[in-house]
Amino acid sequence: MPSDNNKKTKTAIITIFFILAIFLAVSCKECPTEPEPGNVTLSIAYVATQSVYLNISVSDSLNTSEIRIQRDTTTIMEATIFSGDTLIIDDSLQSGRTYSYRGYLLDKGKVISSGEILPVTTMDTTDHEIYSWEIDTLGFSGEINDIRIISKNDIWAVGEFVTDSGTFNVAKWNGDRWNLQLVGAIGVNCNGIYYFTEDDIWIATGILYHWNGKEWERYHLWNMGILNESDGGVEYIWGSSPNNIYFVGGNGTIVHYNGSNFKKMASRTTCDLDDVFGIGENHIWAVGSATGEFQSVILFYDGKKWTTLHDTGYMGSGYWTKSVWTDNPYFLFLNGGSGRIFYDLVQDELHKDMTAGRWYGYAIDGLACNDIFATGMGSEILHYNGSTWHLYTEIKDHFGDYAHIKSVKITNNLIIAGGLYHTGLYGIPIIIRGYR
Repeated sequence: MPSDNNKKTKTAIITIFFILAIFLAVSCKECPTEPEPGNVTLSIAYVATQSVYLNISVSDSLNTSEIRIQRDTTTIMEATIFSGDTLIIDDSLQSGRTYSYRGYLLDKGKVISSGEILPVTTMDTTDHEIYSWEIDTLGFSGEINDIRIISKNDIWAVGEFVTDSGTFNVAKWNGDRWNLQLVGAIGVNCNGIYYFTEDDIWIATGILYHWNGKEWERYHLWNMGILNESDGGVEYIWGSSPNNIYFVGGNGTIVHYNGSNFKKMASRTTCDLDDVFGIGENHIWAVGSATGEFQSVILFYDGKKWTTLHDTGYMGSGYWTKSVWTDNPYFLFLNGGSGRIFYDLVQDELHKDMTAGRWYGYAIDGLACNDIFATGMGSEILHYNGSTWHLYTEIKDHFGDYAHIKSVKITNNLIIAGGLYHTGLYGIPIIIRGYR
């Protein structure tokens, strides 16, 4: 039987242990805890046929993080990045293949956490094949400058068409024949058309005409006080909606229409702007060149102001561009005096394609980065399938090198291209329908 002294000793030990436990618990609450390592999250920004654009996010309280990114078992990036999202490009991939990406957080080169696996399948290439071509002429003199496809039985083309029955500048395909009409005065050459609905159509001839469902309304921007004498006329059109339309033209002229009012915008260039295209209100591009002065520019609008991305300068070096198309904010496809150009906007690099086509380029249009058509002088129509450019020699066989294909628009199963065919005396307006 334990003595009273032993009982007192055990009670004292238990009391001391209990006090010590409370002290340690209080002390631990006051001491700073070690931060948990963050996670690396990957998300898809854009996928092409041979490249993948990934956003990297790190859920870490630190300003910088040491990370590693792997594709399958290959490390494609190991670096210290700042807080916030980071965009990376993984290229030289194979089309139509699935890859697995994963991000790792490091500490002095050792992995301390990893994110979820992100599977990404690259786009497949498309088919170059056109199974049928049909060619129409719209008069004995003139040209086709722009096209809009509403459906296979509703196609609009603008330019100038001199026929035995008169001179016209608008043609409409009804699935059986082209019906011609004149907008404005005789001799007015239309350069651009934009179609929102059957009651909302814009045509640019230097001045503007708007079809409201009943009549063509005329907007003379100089008489309206929008433009001054030194400004060029507006010739080309792009809009994200009827309340957000951009018109561009000579001497760097850019005009915006908000559905009610026109406003001149500062372009900071005197080059003639030959095309405008956008993928949203904050991603719009305009391109063009100064005739006879060997200067070409690429402009960008971010929703606030126009800035210059590329300028060859007077008699300078660089690439001459006339038209632009894209479906993403990371790169552009361009066509013009320098042929087909790929502009990597992320790395600010331009690359010329040397594989197909050798003449001056005119128009470009696409459905995706693996389905793009471009046209040019020398009777050239080309298709990009996401990997290669293909020249349709059957068009050259028909016209020789004497057709200027100035416009192109495409759908999933139809390509419409227009321009003129030089016969020696006149340029005959031609329109080409390709079925695929």
